[in-house]
Amino acid sequence: MNNEQLIKNLLKQGESGQLEFKEVVRKDSIGKIVCSFLNNTGGQIIIGVADDKTIVGVKNADKIKYELEIFLNNEIVPTTPIMVSVENIGKKEIIIVKVWAGSKKPYIFNSNIYYRRGNETQKATSNEISELIH
Repeated sequence: MNNEQLIKNLLKQGESGQLEFKEVVRKDSIGKIVCSFLNNTGGQIIIGVADDKTIVGVKNADKIKYELEIFLNNEIVPTTPIMVSVENIGKKEIIIVKVWAGSKKPYIFNSNIYYRRGNETQKATSNEISELIH
């Protein structure tokens, strides 16, 4: 199965605790989601996909990929196990951010610890922070 088919299969699944779609790149929003994935079991963000799962693509995807990698690696502490790639779907390019569960929890973005609850990213509660530390 090729990458395009794998991505189409992900789109069919819909958003979940480990999958998020973003139509456009908003670095702060993506940083929060990546942080929440790191503090849980990992996940993927597919950028260039509308809420209705329409592939809209990302213009200048290679440049944005590079900028996003630098941003995430600089703004999330400690060092993050992530991979950012550009994939082609038909004639459109999308960006995929793959995040593995972090081994150095808790991860912090913008002075906050984020946690994934279902398909929602929220600031971690004191109990969740305690669990991450232990």
